Amino acid sequence: MFFKQLNKKSSIKSNLNRTSTVIEIEMLLNLLQMGGPIDKETLSLILMAAFAGGDILLLKLGLKITKARERTRMKWVAVSFLIQFGVIFIISSPLFLLGFAGKFDGDPEVVIPIIILCTFIDLNVINVIHQVGLKRSLIVVSIILLPIVFIMVNMASLLSGPTGF
Repeated sequence: MFFKQLNKKSSIKSNLNRTSTVIEIEMLLNLLQMGGPIDKETLSLILMAAFAGGDILLLKLGLKITKARERTRMKWVAVSFLIQFGVIFIISSPLFLLGFAGKFDGDPEVVIPIIILCTFIDLNVINVIHQVGLKRSLIVVSIILLPIVFIMVNMASLLSGPTGF
């Protein structure tokens, strides 16, 4: 008898949770349709977070495709992504500083070598952490590089404000 009542209570609770989730999603969609309190900067931050989460999943997928054997659990994949992102952020920091000063116009002569350097370092970081070899690391880097570049460009434009990029 007790278990039946407990089961009824838990099913009511799960139905309430599902209903509240649906209502929250509908409210968010209504706010987005009305052009509500989510401004351009907030939407940009939400997109960057979504791309970072997607990039972690792409890294996990790339490691599965290349049949990596070392450190493939989600914890290591997330740490690997954070290390890669941090290294790319540190390498790109002079561009951020120039953007803050209003002296950087997005010249390809400056951006392309930095992207190539970041790709090379990213390739080696994946090889060292997950030990998949350089050829397989190149496959993983080719899968995850575009979202990281998107995040960095959006972060740079967001941080530099109206005088930057």
